[in-house]
Amino acid sequence: MVEQLRQADVTQGLSQARLQTLSAVARVRSLRGGEYLFLLGDPAHYLSVVVKGQVDLCFPMDFGGTVKDIAVESAGPGRTVGWSALVKPYRFTLSARATEAADVLAFGRQDLFRLFDADPELGRALSAAVAEIVGARLSMFQALWARELRRALETDRQRLSAG
Repeated sequence: MVEQLRQADVTQGLSQARLQTLSAVARVRSLRGGEYLFLLGDPAHYLSVVVKGQVDLCFPMDFGGTVKDIAVESAGPGRTVGWSALVKPYRFTLSARATEAADVLAFGRQDLFRLFDADPELGRALSAAVAEIVGARLSMFQALWARELRRALETDRQRLSAG
């Protein structure tokens, strides 16, 4: 488990001892293809690292009464999902669904907070890594929003010039 953690985006640069400390509180969770790890709005009790397979982060959208998951990001081995477990109000902001059989290492929020109290440097390092993940996601959503805004403005411009 320590070797799998060494490859994770959220644990880069941690010492062997800190990786062992983290692995002691990790739980392996296996998912079938199509199974949800969590749903948007659910209480976020676990931060997870994908160790096998792929998990898509999805935003559920209503299309005329039919809700479809729109994948906004794919997470393969080494990628962290569920950062909401460390950020108030501790609710997931997207859904996560395995696109194929997948295994994740799940870290309970309370276990992590106990480790952070005992080793503030570990807490700082993981918090900084989570902030980087959140920042990257925010940048991606800003780009998507800007693209959609441009499309809407172009559609309005065309409608006005045709009218």
